[in-house]
Amino acid sequence: MKELLETLCDKFLLNLGLFTDFCPLERDILYPVCANVMCTADTEFDLEKYRNSMALIKENSKMLSSFRSTIRPLIASWLSVSGDPRGGMERCLECYDILRKYFTNSEHLALMAVMLQRITDKSNAEDYIKRGRQIYDRMKKEHRILTTKEDVAFAIMLAFSEKSDDELIEDMEESYKLLKHSADKNSIQTVSHVLAMAGGKPEEKCAKFMELYDSMIKKGRKYGKHYELAMLAALAMTKFDSGEILSDISDVENFLSEHNTIADLSEFGRSEPVSHAFMLLTTAYASDENVGDRNERRALLAARQAALYSVMVYSMMTVAPVVPE
Repeated sequence: MKELLETLCDKFLLNLGLFTDFCPLERDILYPVCANVMCTADTEFDLEKYRNSMALIKENSKMLSSFRSTIRPLIASWLSVSGDPRGGMERCLECYDILRKYFTNSEHLALMAVMLQRITDKSNAEDYIKRGRQIYDRMKKEHRILTTKEDVAFAIMLAFSEKSDDELIEDMEESYKLLKHSADKNSIQTVSHVLAMAGGKPEEKCAKFMELYDSMIKKGRKYGKHYELAMLAALAMTKFDSGEILSDISDVENFLSEHNTIADLSEFGRSEPVSHAFMLLTTAYASDENVGDRNERRALLAARQAALYSVMVYSMMTVAPVVPE
């Protein structure tokens, strides 16, 4: 296994163990994502910082139930790795208020607000959100039934692209047509959103995605409706060839499968360490300065955010929101 991946896997297992030990009552599916947040920040889970961040969410009088539901651990994890959790919370609320000007209120906006405050600032956040609304409307026009509030995040991530709106829509539509018979339509629409963030011809991007997808299917993997395929699409955006990506997936999957902590996460099941492998690889590739030029890495970072968002959306779908006292 590459040294970068081995180091990342070690950090992931350490943070996963700390998080599950100190926060035993959270949803199983959240633990890997929260551990990945720590890995992305190249830090170790800090219980005091995490608890302080949870308290920030709970005490803020402006906070709505959207921030106090099943995604609280994710938000608290992001805040805890920032240098200024309170300032980060304030920026989240600012982004959230702007998002509500353009989109219907939902937990998805709360999650998107946290993502946005990490990759943009107040001076240009509204420009990206406004463009995201325009892209979302175009997506809705093309696929009225398939496009839902879950696609808001993808539209906003696409707003960071240097492509024109017409180019993005054309790219998405071409990818969707090429892949629509490969899996359920909802999943493929998500894949087309992620692939549109990358340069290149849709035919080439879809061919690489299908090569990865078919190889994983041959391994006997069963996929969910969103999160695995979104992450696989993000991996397909890299300059690594399919053979190298598959080798990395296999190495990380084998490494993780040796640890009971991974297998015990029932939301994924004992046969699904590949889900974590995808997540870790998107993190590793997006953090590697040798992966493409600045624009390509920016697209990959956006794709990683969108792919991780799919995991978080899934976590919200697995349990009803809970508003703590």
